[in-house]
Amino acid sequence: VLNTKFKVIQKLTYNTYGGKEAVDTSKLRSSVWHYVQSLWGIYFWNVDYGMIQELLPGGFREYISNTSCTPENLKQDFFNWESNSGFTNAEKVHFCLIIMEARLQAEYCFALKALN
Repeated sequence: VLNTKFKVIQKLTYNTYGGKEAVDTSKLRSSVWHYVQSLWGIYFWNVDYGMIQELLPGGFREYISNTSCTPENLKQDFFNWESNSGFTNAEKVHFCLIIMEARLQAEYCFALKALN
């Protein structure tokens, strides 16, 4: 059930990017997911982490890091980078869902490891 939940969040898309339609956003969504996992110490041998650095601008990586690691510290002014990003509100919400679900998956991995 959890694996299905994670796959649904990862594949959820309108195939738009900042108002442009018919855009393949799979690499961007995957980069966000794997970047969050790397923040929590989970790395995959088959992921190109250099591509993540290319696809995710510095302000976006900072937003992802703060949203994933210290969401309680987020302030309204921290979201200013988004005004220049071109993302629609739906895309911003989707990024938040991806970030929090990737974090949840990482937490489950650590919990299961602790049980062994």
